[in-house]
Amino acid sequence: MPETITIPLKKPLQSPSGEVSQIVLREPTFDEYLIHGDPYTIAASFAGGNPFMVENPEVIAVYIKVCLVEPKDPAILSQGKARLAKQVKEAVLDFFRPDVETGEVSAT
Repeated sequence: MPETITIPLKKPLQSPSGEVSQIVLREPTFDEYLIHGDPYTIAASFAGGNPFMVENPEVIAVYIKVCLVEPKDPAILSQGKARLAKQVKEAVLDFFRPDVETGEVSAT
């Protein structure tokens, strides 16, 4: 798993120091994880039901602010639209998803 994730922007954002052409997020640290916890919970609709992920938007927002490398000011992200918000959210969630090795085959 990469320690940073870079999201290239189709339309640059404006910062006081110039255009921002990418967003870079770093992986949360051990201590940050212990403080903020998981950004989602795995639940099931009934006993034996299919598991599904329930996101915690507040924790995701905290991780976005804590892990933002570029741009330095998280307020700049508000210039983006819903697609950008979704990309940034998914990038943060990727840090918490289990690693799946390519070519891994299930025994079932």
